[in-house]
Amino acid sequence: MPSPGNRRALRLLAHPRILLAVKAALAAALAWWIAPHVPGTAADYPYYAPLGAVVSMYPTVKASLTQGIQTLAGLVLGIGLAAVVVALGNPTVLTVALVIGVGVLLGGLPLLGAGRDWVPMAGLFVLLIGGSDSEDYSWGYAVQMLVGIVVGVVINFTVVPPLYSGDARDRLQRLHSELADRADDLAGVFRADWPLDGDEFESRIESLPVTLARVRAAVDYGDESQRWNPRRRRRIDLSDDRDRLRIAERIAFHLRDAAEVTGELARRGADPDRRVESPGSAVTDPLATLYAALADAIRAHDDRTRPISRAEAALDDAWSALDAGTNPSPRRVAEEASVALSASRILVALAR
Repeated sequence: MPSPGNRRALRLLAHPRILLAVKAALAAALAWWIAPHVPGTAADYPYYAPLGAVVSMYPTVKASLTQGIQTLAGLVLGIGLAAVVVALGNPTVLTVALVIGVGVLLGGLPLLGAGRDWVPMAGLFVLLIGGSDSEDYSWGYAVQMLVGIVVGVVINFTVVPPLYSGDARDRLQRLHSELADRADDLAGVFRADWPLDGDEFESRIESLPVTLARVRAAVDYGDESQRWNPRRRRRIDLSDDRDRLRIAERIAFHLRDAAEVTGELARRGADPDRRVESPGSAVTDPLATLYAALADAIRAHDDRTRPISRAEAALDDAWSALDAGTNPSPRRVAEEASVALSASRILVALAR
């Protein structure tokens, strides 16, 4: 059994950024060791090998291979551009401008991806550093970068290639818990004394799009981390997670809509023409019960039958209360109906 100190070290190394740094350092060192043994004139340019290792080091195996290939493509394109310009004579202000301008234009090719910045950079290096020895320099530059990229991809493939599918599911779980908490916030507003002074519950709900974007990125990242990864015994199907994410996005949209209307209702002033009903009325109680039931249904997203049934019954009660209401204000009736309608749309999303 590992000692406490060893366990702490293992946990530290398991951190994605630290693991990536260790692998990048290992790849750069190995590439530097290999570089002088490359045959031919390429051995005269060993410093490009560790650079290639670093530029190919990404958190996932797929990204390392894809970005490495794109970098090489941009590099070769830039070297070819410089070869044409070198044929015009020694570097001048005009040829430097030509290499950079055309290189930036070529970098806009859609398939280049991460290699787009290497087109003008490689062209400039060959033009200014290669000089009269541009052919040998170009060969050494390309070969040593290839050596480094291959080393980087191999290290990333063999040394603890990370899997992030578990992190995606954890984030989804926390997202559903947060959505349920926000539904509880709305239920609490309908139980509170009105008019409300603050808008804390609205601020919390308005932050949901940021959380959703992070979870969406985590799901995409988790899917990418499985590709070409030797650690996966079988590929985890994240389609269910994507379905859950789409459901969460719909729920968040309707919660934000309900929060905006509820905030207007709950903060309305003491003007007799705009006076709100007291909490505990025939309408606010059913709406509070409805959103509390929705919170339970959202939390139980993996086994939703009973919570959804309770929420559907609460929705029926809320509609009945609205139908039987005696509030003379058409605006107030429309706002209350809007809150109930948002709840019904959340139920539709949960039932899918």
